[in-house]
Amino acid sequence: MATKRTLDTKSTEEQTTGESKTKKVKISLDSSTGSLTKENVDKSDQSSKKVAKQNEIPCKNKEEKDDRMDDHTMTAITIKIGMNETSTYKYVDTKDKFIEVIKELQEMIKNKQMIAVDCEGVDLSRFGSVTLINIGTRDLVYLIDILKIGNSVFDDGLRTILEDSGIEKLMFDCREDADALLHLHKVKLDGVLDVQILEVSNRVHVYRNGYTKIRSLKHCLEEYVNDNTLLNIKLQGRSSMNMSSNIWEKRPLDENMLKYASVDILGLFKLYNALRTRMSHSVWKAASSRYCDTTRSRNRMYRDGSGILPKGVII
Repeated sequence: MATKRTLDTKSTEEQTTGESKTKKVKISLDSSTGSLTKENVDKSDQSSKKVAKQNEIPCKNKEEKDDRMDDHTMTAITIKIGMNETSTYKYVDTKDKFIEVIKELQEMIKNKQMIAVDCEGVDLSRFGSVTLINIGTRDLVYLIDILKIGNSVFDDGLRTILEDSGIEKLMFDCREDADALLHLHKVKLDGVLDVQILEVSNRVHVYRNGYTKIRSLKHCLEEYVNDNTLLNIKLQGRSSMNMSSNIWEKRPLDENMLKYASVDILGLFKLYNALRTRMSHSVWKAASSRYCDTTRSRNRMYRDGSGILPKGVII
């Protein structure tokens, strides 16, 4: 019986126009005829590579699908807000994420959890823009990107929360927030409990004509909370804001700015704890409602912010 013996596979080099190419061949010896035969090994290699490439396609598609899924997944970012205290925030920049957030917020409100609200924007008022609306509890803050999602957020549940007087919301100097929401988005903010009102209520620094000077959130945190962790985050954010006047319209938002926005919510709860006994709840809520109206209800030609508490807010 004729046998065929396979010799070692060798490489031969073929010279083509201007380039060198290596071709692998398998040399076999036919014992009956004594002849040598060559078989192109590259062909089988090419077939194997083709099969491997076809097998890679589903994996690539799966990776692309996973990337798309990540667009709808919110990550809870831990933020240090005290010596031994942390909280979390979630950045909400798609409609799918927002729909999930509204359900979570409605559940929190149903369970009587206190919430706080704050807006960020450029020249925050009817003359500027609202680019971020932040809503949260003591443990979790949602940073809702209005610039990326669009005005649909209001009709998808946010308007109901902001306008419902029965859903009480901690805020700090709500005047420009209320002005921007009403004149830019037709949202009439209600149910506000303004912590700035608590701060000025018992202060004796009364200025001429019966007006009282109001203080910034940073000043109040320094005075009543004295938490260096919160203050450092605010200082970092403020430094970025000083370098760019339209930073709240830039995307993607820097991590320092996301932390800054979160701290404006989380700091409110600490300030509220320090000042909550200064006024009765009903008097505070009525004063906050009047404070909300002082700016949005009047005609304005430009953003004329004032560092003075208007007359008639605290009665």
